[in-house]
Amino acid sequence: MHLANTGTGTILGRFGKAAFAIALLAGIGGTAMAQNMVVRSTGPSASSYPAGKKLANNSRITLKKLDRVTILEKSGTRVLKGPGTFNVGQRSGSRTTASRRIAGFIGNRGNSRARTGAVRGNGPAPVVSEPKNPNLWYLDVTKGGKFCVSNPDRLVLWRPDYTGSATASILEPSSGVVTNVEWRKGGPLKAWPKLEAPVTHGSSYRVLSSSNPQAVEVNFVLLPSIPENLDAAAAMLIENGCDSQLDLLVDTLSVDSEQG
Repeated sequence: MHLANTGTGTILGRFGKAAFAIALLAGIGGTAMAQNMVVRSTGPSASSYPAGKKLANNSRITLKKLDRVTILEKSGTRVLKGPGTFNVGQRSGSRTTASRRIAGFIGNRGNSRARTGAVRGNGPAPVVSEPKNPNLWYLDVTKGGKFCVSNPDRLVLWRPDYTGSATASILEPSSGVVTNVEWRKGGPLKAWPKLEAPVTHGSSYRVLSSSNPQAVEVNFVLLPSIPENLDAAAAMLIENGCDSQLDLLVDTLSVDSEQG
């Protein structure tokens, strides 16, 4: 097996905002969401509301017990819980706008860290919040499966645990070539070694990071263009099976309130 080390440097601030931000924020206010789209569905009625299904504003859906349907709409996401019948176009007053959530999601430059909550008196133990991937196009080294790439020349590796230094090995299965990358303490981002491990449509790599006990296999999907709006982005991720990115997008947009 051939071993190649890469000395790729840390990511500069220019990668903190993907071009995706411009496309999404330009389209959100007004005509970005002509319809409502199902982005997540579980329970006995899941087959009736698969991810990618679009629902008109005047439609009604009936859910059974244990059903949960997450709908992406202009104002963000909404979770409907069965049993019950719901008007898709009905809005709740307590909403954070999709544009605000997208702006926060895309505008984060990857500097978020796990924070420990304050402890007072005999209160509970410190609460540590899990770091969250700050960008739709950052490749989480702990997630496998299909990964949609908007610009292979600017692909970024992101690690959720960056309290210390770390390494990752990137294996190209067919050739056996291994490329190693290193993070310094406190650094969450690293440029993908594009020269040593070219990213092409359909290419696959196994990634083993020092903070993850098992290697994950990543299958790349190159996009012909950046999605024009939030609706198109969700549809693209669903169509190409980029589930980890879809989950990230949905979770970033999710509101705290649920109906049902």
